Amino acid sequence: MRVEICWRKPNLECYNMSVPSNHSTRRLGVLPRSRLGCKTCKIRRVKCGEEKPSCVRCTSTGRKCDFEGIQPSSTISLIVNPLSLSANTNTVWRERRAFAYYFECAASSIGGGLDVDFWRTTVPQVCRYEPAVWDAIITISALFECPQQSSGPMLQRRDNPISLAKNNPDALGWYSRSVSAVRQRIEQGSIDLFVGLISCVLFICIEAIQGNADGALQLYRQGVQLITALRSQIASSATSKASLLEDTIIPVFIRLGTFALAVRGAPVTALLQDTEHFSTERFDSLKSAREAIGLLAVEIPLFEATCTKHLHEAHVYHLPGEFNTILSSLATRLRNWHTAFDKLMTSLRAKDLLSPQEIGISALLLSCHEMLHVMLETCTSSSLMQFDAYLPNFRNIVEQSAIAPKASVRSDGTQPPFTFDINIGLPLWFTSLRCREPRIRRAALALLRQAPSVQGFYQCHIWAAVGQIIMELEESQAMEMNAAHHPPHLGVLESTKEPIPSSELAASSYCARADMEPRIPTALLIPEEVRIGPISAFRPIDGFPPGITEADIAKWNRGPDQFFLGVSRIDRGLTGDASRMVYQYVPLDF
Repeated sequence: MRVEICWRKPNLECYNMSVPSNHSTRRLGVLPRSRLGCKTCKIRRVKCGEEKPSCVRCTSTGRKCDFEGIQPSSTISLIVNPLSLSANTNTVWRERRAFAYYFECAASSIGGGLDVDFWRTTVPQVCRYEPAVWDAIITISALFECPQQSSGPMLQRRDNPISLAKNNPDALGWYSRSVSAVRQRIEQGSIDLFVGLISCVLFICIEAIQGNADGALQLYRQGVQLITALRSQIASSATSKASLLEDTIIPVFIRLGTFALAVRGAPVTALLQDTEHFSTERFDSLKSAREAIGLLAVEIPLFEATCTKHLHEAHVYHLPGEFNTILSSLATRLRNWHTAFDKLMTSLRAKDLLSPQEIGISALLLSCHEMLHVMLETCTSSSLMQFDAYLPNFRNIVEQSAIAPKASVRSDGTQPPFTFDINIGLPLWFTSLRCREPRIRRAALALLRQAPSVQGFYQCHIWAAVGQIIMELEESQAMEMNAAHHPPHLGVLESTKEPIPSSELAASSYCARADMEPRIPTALLIPEEVRIGPISAFRPIDGFPPGITEADIAKWNRGPDQFFLGVSRIDRGLTGDASRMVYQYVPLDF
C-alpha cells in the first residue's frame, strides 16, 4: 500500500496537545471498560490499558503499577480463548494483542537500544489520545511479528506490490484507518505538529518493512518539509516542544538520512544546522556519541560525493585546494569524536557499566567510524588502488560488525526484521564494494546477510546481492587478466569462492587469524583496470542517467520497471595518462 499525504504548512496557534473530544468515543471502542485494570489506575479513576506487567499509563507517568490477584505475565496471554468472544470483541482483542506485542517486543528493536524511551514511552503516550497513532502502532506490530520482504530489487516494483489484504488483512485495515484519520485532520487544519511528525515516522516504518522504499522515501521528503517549515516557529514556542523536535524527532530523520543519501535529491541537508559547532570533544553517554557520529555519517558521504563528482567532471586525479578547508574540518571532528569516544568507553569499563547490548552498540559506532575514516582519507583522489592501504580498517569493520549484533539481538537469539537506527549494513556494504581482499570481502557479505533484514529504507539482502555482483564482476575479469599475465595466482580467487563458515564470523576468530592477511597483494589480485568505481541503479520509467539512452538497454528486452545496475571503471587509454569513466549496465534480477 502506497501512502501520499500532502502536509500543509501548519498554523501553530491551532495546535493543542489536549485530548480531542471527538476521539473519546473511538478510544472507548478500542479499549472497552474492564475490571482488570491495575490498582493505581483504579485509585486514580483513570482508564487502564491493562498492559502487563506494568500498564503504559503508569509507566509513562513514573507510577508504581500493581495488578490485583493476577500473576505478572505478558498482555498477549491476557485473553486465553479469543474464539469464544463476539466478532466485535475479538477485533478489539486483536488490536490489544498487537499493541502488547509492539510494547513488549517491537518497540525496543525499531529504534535500537538508545531510543527505547521514544518508541516505548513517547509514541504510546501520543496514541492514548490520537487514534491514528494507535492504528499505526498496531500495524507496525503486525508487520514486525510476521514480516515479509519485497522480492523486487532496490525499490518495490509497481507491477509486484505486496498485498497486505492477502497476507495481513488486519494490518491493511489498521493502516488504511490511520492514513484516513491523518488526512482528515490535515484537511481540517487540526492536526498537532508532533502527531503529524510521529505519524510520518510510523508510516515510513510501515512502508519500509513492506519493502516499499519508494513510498518510504516520499514520506521522508514530506517529513523533512514539515520539519523545515516548523523549525524556526517551534524554537520560539514552548521549550518542551522545541526539545522534543530537536532532541528526538530530528535525530531520527538525520539517521534515516544516512540511508536517503543513496537517492539523488533526498533533502537530507535541510536538517543540518550549525553542525560544525556540534561538540565531538566530550560524550556523557553512548547516545550522545551516536548522535554526533550520525551527523558525520551524513556530512562525510555528502562531501565524498561532491569530491567524486568534481574529479569525474573535471577529469583530474586530485582536488583543488579549496576543498581542503572542508576536509580539514571534517577530519578534525572525526578525530575528536574518536578521542572522546575512547574516553567514554574507558570510563564505562572502569565502572563496569557496560551491558552486552552496550558492547554491541560501541562496536557498531566503531565500525561506522572506520568507514567514515576511510571515506575521508580516499575522497580526494579518483584512484581505486588507494583503498588497498586501508585493509586494517576494513578488517576492523568486519571484526566490530561481528560484535555489533549484540546490540539488536532479540531474546530468541534472532535479529529484528527492521531497524531505524544506524546499523552494520552501511559499513559492511562499503567494505564489500571497496575492499578487494577476498577473505575480508566475503566475510563482510556474510555478516551483511545476517544483519536486520531492513535498515532504514532498504533491504540488506539486496545490498548483499549487489555486493556479490560487483565482487564477481571484478574477480571474473581479474582472473581472465591473471590467466594471461600471472598464471601462479590463478588459484587464489578460486579458493575463496566458498561461503565463509559461520564459526569464522565470531569476533574472537578474527583477531588472531593469520589467514585474514592477504597472501598476495590485492593490486595483483584485482588490477585497477577491472576495479569498479561508483555504481548506480535506475529504472527506465524514472529516466536515464547522463550518457545513457534507451538504445543502450534495448538489447536486454526488459520492461520500463526493470532495475538496471550501472557500474563504472577508469579507462586510462593507450598512453596510460588521460583517463575517462566507462560505464556498463546490467539488469538486476533476484
